[in-house]
Amino acid sequence: MKKTTLLCLFVLLLQLLQAQTSSTYQIKAEYIYGNILKHTTHLNNLVKGPVQGGEIALEWQTMGEKPWHQYYSFPKIGVALVGLDLGNPEMLGQLLAIYPYLNLKIIDTDFFKLKLKGGAGMSFLNNRFDNTATDLNNLNTGNAAIGSVVNVYFSGGANIEVPILSGLSVMAGYNWNHASNGSFYQPNSGLNMLNATVGLSYFPNYKQYKSPEKQQIASLPQKFTVELIASGGARELYYKDNKMFPIGSLVLGVYRQLGNNFRLGFGVDGFYDGVYDGNTQFKRTYLTTNQLKNKIRVGISLQPEFVFGNLTAGMHFGLYLYNPLRNLEPYTDSMAGKLNKPLIYKYNIEKEDGWLYTRASVKYAFTKHLFLSLGLKTHLQKAEFIEWGLGYRF
Repeated sequence: MKKTTLLCLFVLLLQLLQAQTSSTYQIKAEYIYGNILKHTTHLNNLVKGPVQGGEIALEWQTMGEKPWHQYYSFPKIGVALVGLDLGNPEMLGQLLAIYPYLNLKIIDTDFFKLKLKGGAGMSFLNNRFDNTATDLNNLNTGNAAIGSVVNVYFSGGANIEVPILSGLSVMAGYNWNHASNGSFYQPNSGLNMLNATVGLSYFPNYKQYKSPEKQQIASLPQKFTVELIASGGARELYYKDNKMFPIGSLVLGVYRQLGNNFRLGFGVDGFYDGVYDGNTQFKRTYLTTNQLKNKIRVGISLQPEFVFGNLTAGMHFGLYLYNPLRNLEPYTDSMAGKLNKPLIYKYNIEKEDGWLYTRASVKYAFTKHLFLSLGLKTHLQKAEFIEWGLGYRF
């Protein structure tokens, strides 16, 4: 997993930073202060003090080397290094992350700038369940939020920038940050943080800088495309089982380009999840047999995606049409034979997966037809697995 994640991060960095003009870089430094959200009961005893730390970043102004730069009004592209103390040194410890990001301009004047920032990369945590728990059979005795050293890292939010001197600006922002391993290792409640930032930005070559100018470029054709993606991976279900299971998915999507930077798709998703073999200590799904039908789920999804040249990124929202686990969760209700649920129903995510699934999706095309795909499938705030895929675009 570590080598594959590093490779994907390297490809993403190359896509974002290629052909950038080196003289347009800025150096940024920010202080971070925030808190961890208690999105699950496992965090009630873990969250103690505030999150504090810092971020340093190099950021480049796009100059129109790629058509998508102009489609997005010449955004800025950066790579950041983050260090955080998570407010509980004994259990949560510290986090170090590196990630590429995109800063989209919302308001851009000589006196005030407002931007939306989004990025994803890798995080490393020194404390996890197996090196903090005093009893490995009891989640409440250790860091039940994190089960591995290497994790994914997401960052998204808004920031403002106000010039105060030539080449020097003050900054402030508010961001959501997330770290988890996508259930590759258990336990994996993950960390969701809301963090405020304040800092400085320095532009060394401000005297030679010239703003990018719009050129006459062709718009993207507003046509339909069809994509087929086959993905695979692995995950654990329960920390006491200490077993890894294969997962897979097959996705057929139809997309319509609705502008130069956005497309909308509808998909049919088929999922295979090997964890449902009826042999686990985890009392969430009432299964007593190992049958293939219980490992298959099928759904339909709405797939809005933003287009950045060869890279697309978006969030998919799906509804299970075939879900044999629907009446097998929660465990005690299913065991008592009380369940007969409709397609859409009210549910408690702490006790069952429910009818809604989502996927954070990133795709990178390396030929006209072939592309790499990376997805994080979730049920609300709970990660299910990471999909590593190869796709074909018709």
